[in-house]
Amino acid sequence: MSVSGLSLEDLELTGLPPAEAMTAFRDWIARATQDGTRAVFVGLNTPFDWGFVNYYFHRFLGENPFGFTALDIKALYMGATGCTWDQTGSSKMAKRLSPRRTGTHDALEDALYQAELFRLTRRISGR
Repeated sequence: MSVSGLSLEDLELTGLPPAEAMTAFRDWIARATQDGTRAVFVGLNTPFDWGFVNYYFHRFLGENPFGFTALDIKALYMGATGCTWDQTGSSKMAKRLSPRRTGTHDALEDALYQAELFRLTRRISGR
């Protein structure tokens, strides 16, 4: 909480109730995959983030629209570059990939930054 500057008290007053937030998330995924493709959860350190998302989807909606489809950018980067796991931190990835964005600990900005790291990693992997 100290990194993001958020407070649980403020979030309880101003944030969406979990069921409403997860319904909006599920609906956004459905709109993004209208062409029949399957949604894949992609993130930097996906095992950490996916666990929270999976828990909240199951707790409040009874199912996770991602299922068990998750792709970790760190693991993809490791495979694309042949580096070791300790060389997959976002700052080390950024030195090699030269993204325009940076991580800021703002949820939307970090999501856009991770998406850029993913695109750049896919590019160097030859895909």
